[in-house]
Amino acid sequence: MGLKISIFGAGHGGITAAADMTERGHTVTLYQSPQSDRDLSKIEETGEINFNGSPVKIHKFTREVVEAVHDHDVLMLAIPSTAIEPVAENIAPHLEDGQYILINSASAMCSIRFKRVLHNMKADVDIKVGETMSLTYASRYFPEKNEAQLIAYNTHNLFAAYPSRHTEEMLEVFNRMYDHLKPAENILETTLNNGNPESHPGPSILNAGRIDYAGDEFYIYKEGITEHTVNVIHRIEEERQAICKALGFEALSKSERSVRSGYFEEGKSLLEQYNSSKVLKDIVGPTDLENRYVTEDVSNGLVLWASIGDMVDVETPVMDAVITLTGVLLGRDYFKQGVTLGKLGIEKTDAEQLNQLMKYNHTRD
Repeated sequence: MGLKISIFGAGHGGITAAADMTERGHTVTLYQSPQSDRDLSKIEETGEINFNGSPVKIHKFTREVVEAVHDHDVLMLAIPSTAIEPVAENIAPHLEDGQYILINSASAMCSIRFKRVLHNMKADVDIKVGETMSLTYASRYFPEKNEAQLIAYNTHNLFAAYPSRHTEEMLEVFNRMYDHLKPAENILETTLNNGNPESHPGPSILNAGRIDYAGDEFYIYKEGITEHTVNVIHRIEEERQAICKALGFEALSKSERSVRSGYFEEGKSLLEQYNSSKVLKDIVGPTDLENRYVTEDVSNGLVLWASIGDMVDVETPVMDAVITLTGVLLGRDYFKQGVTLGKLGIEKTDAEQLNQLMKYNHTRD
């Protein structure tokens, strides 16, 4: 029997998920925020999405948050990590006991952030929250054709609940939706395996002039990652692996993890893997430095990683340098503005205690 799934976030991933989940036999509601200016009129009028060449009719399209929340088994948040708090504030008053929240995006301690909002707004509701390490798809939606293109699935996507003692229960539900979710130790591990902070900010800011000049013709994976800029990725990768080791997690390289997820091919250097990836190489952008590849992946990515490093006494000089230079380019202080463990209420502790905090909700269980 299929699940009743409501999807929040009507971007590339959310629209693709709406079509994919419908094809898999679930009853799907797609929610678009009234503040969104994206043209989804064709989905609204027909209820259909052209999905890899075939029309798929979803159950419902709505801009009413109560309608999107009420009587659904799973609420999937296919949203940027920067939107976690406002989306949580929007849906928290309407949540119902027994619902599961799947944050299907680039992991950035999003579950604990959702729970902190919920604790302040509707602390007595019995729901469970968890997050993937990254979006389950590489995909694009073309509104003029009303076409969702699923380029590839993430074939080994780590998932953890917050608190992590609920991971197994949540996976029993979400495995009815996806075939490739794998249990992580906790949301620290999913956060440290979000591939975006490694891939995007360093090469983007090192190509700032090119992006400023001709952003619409810039392809970060096949043009912006070169024999020299890839060295920044390697150094950030080493720092991230050191943090993983300090916490007792598997410490795969960027190449190994991306091969396992189906984005890269084996037998090539990391540079060659980026430049030739069938999944990534033809994706345009970033087209400007205010793109999420820079702003989100620094504020919700590198800053968070560096703060975890500080907590477990791992130095992160290259992460810090990229954060600093990004702030200089954009005129802001990302160390102050970004997400940190301290801002999430986690005080200085050691690796073992930090992992324990992720097993049992440190604000309320």
